[in-house]
Amino acid sequence: MNRFLNKSTLLLVNNNFRVTGSRRCYSGVGSGDSLNNTQPIKQEQQHYDVVIVGGGLVGSSMACALGSTESTKHLRVALIESAPVQPLYPLTAEPDLRTLSFNHTSVGLFDAIGAWSLIKDTKRTAAFNQLKVWDASGGGGIHFQDNTESMGYILENRLVTSALLEASKQYESITIKSPASVKSVQLQSTTQQQTTVTLANNEQLTTDLIIAADGGNSIIKKQLNLESLGKSYNQKAVVCTIKLAPGYQTTTLYQRFLPTGPIAMLPLADGYASIIWSTNVAHANYLLELDDDSFMVQMKHAWLSGAKTNGNNSIVDLLHNVLSTNPERLSGNEISIPPIERVSSKRASFPLRLEHTKSYTQRGLCLIGDAAHVVHPMAGQGVNLGLADVIALTQILSEGQATGYNVGNEMMLERYQENRKLENIKMMASIDTLFHLFGSSSLPITAIRNLGLTLLDNLSPLKSLIMSISKGTSNLQGIGKEKFKEILQYEKKYVITKPIQIMSDMEGNIK
Repeated sequence: MNRFLNKSTLLLVNNNFRVTGSRRCYSGVGSGDSLNNTQPIKQEQQHYDVVIVGGGLVGSSMACALGSTESTKHLRVALIESAPVQPLYPLTAEPDLRTLSFNHTSVGLFDAIGAWSLIKDTKRTAAFNQLKVWDASGGGGIHFQDNTESMGYILENRLVTSALLEASKQYESITIKSPASVKSVQLQSTTQQQTTVTLANNEQLTTDLIIAADGGNSIIKKQLNLESLGKSYNQKAVVCTIKLAPGYQTTTLYQRFLPTGPIAMLPLADGYASIIWSTNVAHANYLLELDDDSFMVQMKHAWLSGAKTNGNNSIVDLLHNVLSTNPERLSGNEISIPPIERVSSKRASFPLRLEHTKSYTQRGLCLIGDAAHVVHPMAGQGVNLGLADVIALTQILSEGQATGYNVGNEMMLERYQENRKLENIKMMASIDTLFHLFGSSSLPITAIRNLGLTLLDNLSPLKSLIMSISKGTSNLQGIGKEKFKEILQYEKKYVITKPIQIMSDMEGNIK
C-alpha cells in the first residue's frame, strides 16, 4: 500500500503535524472505554471533540482516520451506532447479503487505519481484474481488464464494518456507544459555543463538531431540516447471493443493461457471487415473491435473453466487426457468465434514488457519505464516494489542528465542502446520465449507446483513464472558490433535469 500513501493527500501517517498545549479535562466516560465496557452510563454531560453519528462503514472509517492521524489522534471521538456491534468472528457460513465494490483508494484507507489486515485475515476478500459490460438491446459492449493488479475488491458490508470497529479498539481516543440512538441535536450558535447531542436514554453529549454519517435516511439531516435535491428512479434493486457451479471461481465483474435496468454479478470468495438487479418496482416485487427455482429461471433469462440485434443496429454491428480487435466479442449471447448452482440467500430489495444535500457543512456540523449524497448503484461508486469524503475531511481537520483552528471551525469545514462537492456532483451526474441513456428503448438512442460502447471499447487511452478513475488511482484536485459558486446552478441544471432533456433532444434530432 505504499503507492497509496505516496499518492494520496490523506495525512493519516504524516508525522510533520504536532499539536501543542495541554489537553482539556472532561467528565463522564474515559478515553479508554472500548466496545467491551459494561460500566453504567453516567447521566452528567460528557464532552467530546467530535461526535460521529452512524457507526457503519463510513462512520467507523472516519473515527479510525481521526484516531490514526498524528495531528488529530488527541481528539476525543464518540461514535454513536443504533445497532448492536457485531463481532468480526465467528464468520458466517455464507457471505453477507449486502456486498460493496471498493477501489484502491478505499482499500488504501483501510490499510492506513489498521483495518485491511483484519479484513484479509478472514480469507473473504474477492479481487476482480476484469469488468464486462454489455447492452441487451444491441451489439455494444466494453471489456476492461488489468493484468498487473486488481481493479478493486468486492467485500461484505458486515465483515468490513466489523473489522473497522475492531480496528478502532487500538485508538484510545475513540469511545463507541452502541446500541444508542440520537433523540435530539442542538447546534452551536452565537449564544451556545458547543453542540448538544441528546441520546434516546437522555444521556447528553457536548461536542465541537458533529459528523453525520448515518446514511441516506439520516436522522441528523431530518432533525436539522437540511435541504436536499433529488428524485426517485421508481426502481428497486433486488439483491441476493448465489453459489456458482462446483469448481468455478470468477475474478470478473459482469453487468448487463436490460430495458428495465442493469443486472450485475459481483465475484465473491469461495465460489460465491452477489447479484444486484435493478428494475422497476412492480417487477422487483414480482421477483421477491418467486421461489428460488423460479427466480433462477428469471435470472438466467435476464442474462441471456434478447441477445441478437436482428439487424436493427446494422451500422453498429458493422463498426464493431471492423474496429474490434478483441477475440471475445462483447455482444449478445456470445458472452457467457459462470454457471450458477443455486440461490444461497434470501432476497432483499431497496429503493433507488438520487439525492444530494445542498450544503454539507455549517458551523460545528459536517455530513459525509450517504448522509450527504445518494447515487444509483450501477457504477458501484457510492461507498467509494463516502470514503473519499472521509479522506478529505481527515486531511482538512488535520491541517486545522496543526494551525490552531477549532475542530468545528466553519471556514475549515467549508474547505471540505469545496474539496468534495464538485467531485460528488460530477460522479452523480455521470451515473444519472448513464441511467437515462441505458433506460431508453428508443431505436435511435439504442443505436447511439451501442455505437458509443463499441467505439469506447477500442479507444485504449480513454479506457485507461476510465479504469484509473474506477480504481481510485486518478488524482482528484480541489477547486477554487469562484468555480465553487457555480456548483449549485450546475447541480440543478444537470444532475436533476438535464439527462432527461438530453435524451429527448437526442431522439428528436435523430428522427
